[in-house]
Amino acid sequence: MYYYLIGLVVSLLAGLWFIYKTPENKTAIYLFLSAGGAFLMTIIFTHILPELFERLPSQAGYFLLAGFLTQILLENYSRGIEHGHAHSTKSSRVLYVSYFALCIHATIEGMPMASVLFQSTTQFHEQLTIGIMLHKIPVAITLAMLLSKSGISKHTSVLLISGFILCTILGSMIQYAIGESTGEGAADLMFMSLGLTIGILLHVSTTILFESSDQHRLSPTRIAVIAIGITAGLMA
Repeated sequence: MYYYLIGLVVSLLAGLWFIYKTPENKTAIYLFLSAGGAFLMTIIFTHILPELFERLPSQAGYFLLAGFLTQILLENYSRGIEHGHAHSTKSSRVLYVSYFALCIHATIEGMPMASVLFQSTTQFHEQLTIGIMLHKIPVAITLAMLLSKSGISKHTSVLLISGFILCTILGSMIQYAIGESTGEGAADLMFMSLGLTIGILLHVSTTILFESSDQHRLSPTRIAVIAIGITAGLMA
């Protein structure tokens, strides 16, 4: 639970920092994204997928596919904010559609973390929480940069960043409410939402790591931070 709350607070503070004082050099953000993406991908393959398929042997693949396709659909509207792309726009309609798609992403992402807040049904809930929060911090920063570039007022930007952070809690509360109403089936529903979330995160983490860079090559620095993320995931 501490990782959950600390991660949300740090994400909020990071977003607010970039709203009020945007640093000129943003290289560290993309390196942080790469390290977080590597950590996420590693814990997904080594910790989460084995337990997911053990719990839902005949259904896990369908939920993973649904999550993967959901993220493809959401990125048509969010314009890649989830993996560090901040394409400014002067159209308020486009901006708010992107924001809404990002909030849907954050809500789904928060659903399996109800296990952290209330009663754990997974063996790896701490690793999952750390991985999602390592992903959420740079996304909050990217959203803040997008809002600043798009000419949104600081007051409105603060409200939008706060709303984005709260969507994670909303997802957890929705999952908890569904679980409370289903009784003995709550654990299976938790794993179903986990499969959906992992499908989304597989798309995001692989995009972060393998999307085109200059001349389709990774810099030595980026390779180093990816290696650090993978090592941390293996040790988690």
